[in-house]
Amino acid sequence: MRDSLHIPKGTRSLPTKPPVVPSTHGVWAHVNTLRTHRSIMAAQKVEENYKSIDQLYAGKSVFVTGGTGFLGKVFLEKLLYSCPNIDKIYVLMREKNKWDSAERIKQMLDFPMFQRLKRERPQDLKKIIAIPGNVTLPNLGISEEHKKVLIKKVSHVFHFAANIKFNEPLRVAVNDNVEGTRRVLNLCHHMNNIEVFVYVSTAFSNTDQTVLEEFVYPPPASVEEVKRLIEQDDLNEEQSKKLLCGRPNTYTFTKALAESVVNEEHGDIPTIIVRPSIVSASVNEPLMGWVDNWFGATALMTTIAKGLNRILISKSSNVIDLIPVDYVSNLTVAAGAKSNKSKEVIVYNCCTSAANPLTMGELSTLITEDSVKNNFSEIMKPSLMFTQFEWLLKIITLFMQTIPAFVADCWLRLAGKAPRFMKMQKRISLVRDTLQYFTSRSWEMKCDRTRELFASLSVTDRLQFPFDPTLITWSKYIPIYFMGIRKFMYKQ
Repeated sequence: MRDSLHIPKGTRSLPTKPPVVPSTHGVWAHVNTLRTHRSIMAAQKVEENYKSIDQLYAGKSVFVTGGTGFLGKVFLEKLLYSCPNIDKIYVLMREKNKWDSAERIKQMLDFPMFQRLKRERPQDLKKIIAIPGNVTLPNLGISEEHKKVLIKKVSHVFHFAANIKFNEPLRVAVNDNVEGTRRVLNLCHHMNNIEVFVYVSTAFSNTDQTVLEEFVYPPPASVEEVKRLIEQDDLNEEQSKKLLCGRPNTYTFTKALAESVVNEEHGDIPTIIVRPSIVSASVNEPLMGWVDNWFGATALMTTIAKGLNRILISKSSNVIDLIPVDYVSNLTVAAGAKSNKSKEVIVYNCCTSAANPLTMGELSTLITEDSVKNNFSEIMKPSLMFTQFEWLLKIITLFMQTIPAFVADCWLRLAGKAPRFMKMQKRISLVRDTLQYFTSRSWEMKCDRTRELFASLSVTDRLQFPFDPTLITWSKYIPIYFMGIRKFMYKQ
């Protein structure tokens, strides 16, 4: 740790008084020597009092929901790999496809992202323990036996679980995202040794703000009023849309309501909200370019690189806020370790648009350059145009996407192969329409508190847990992203 602060070897034996300065150096030389001595002693004191993230988790047990999701898995792997002295990681896991929770843990650990743990410390994987349950059920569906274990052992709770479908029926989304969060928080209130509750929200829970600050905003509606209205059997789609209060979908609306529940009901539990923007492939950990699903920006970016999508409702100057999944994971681990006893909810925006913006125009250039370099496109050379007009979107789509896709399918039929490009175009239109609200707008998401937390870490912890968005170099990251797409999604 001494080396991380560049303290010269042997400074621990420095005299308690500054050395005598020869008179030929004068008063200023003496003052400068005194300052140097004090700086070294202050650095020593800081270093000696500093507790690393690993030390802060040593001997502790944590409870995680949503641990099987894209972000959740990366978080589990990082917490276990970089905090080897942690005691247990309890993961809420529902039974699925006839597999019980223990079997699902075993299947999850077979993912390539866990290979370094399997290679270096395979015994540590036994620290991950499945807790059968579901955030959608009363009391999380946890048995009394497992509940007693959690109440007795757990000190840190990380709530990732959420229904991320954009247009889920409001009744379903409220139960999953709002009431599910409340159920987890209620369990926290019974825990004997609870130190922190960390809720992972989304930066897009407050889409009505063009500049997003790091504090909890007033809810878009009363949670109890929304619950009362959705219980009505005759609630139609138009009424549900009005309830969203300008939010683009039920996902962002219910995440905003969940933040309100956390803010109002956390009580004396130190509480943190982490707000990631568009979670994308990893920069480095657990594997460079790691991505395992088509959610977020991955599907849209891939259709552009393939030459299958030529136009978006957007502006080249619009900022797209991508954040690598390992940056979100690292921030969440660090925030949980460095939590204080504040009675106020601490918010960390895990975003890039304010500190290290990437425009749609820059992203388009990086995507097409990488596609050409790696011969990734399927129909002609990829390119992307931006427009503000729906009519132009339809015309360009017809001539540059639909017709070429139809021609390509004709060639496939002549070659005795099954057509596939017209089907692709239907899926592409669905993805583009779903994300149009976000591509057509631009937000500035502040992350000052996040960067302050990073700066407060030791050099060793900063190297171990990078999450300052200014560290990202987009011209290097986007090729890493697409390397991951080719390797992990296309198995090339």
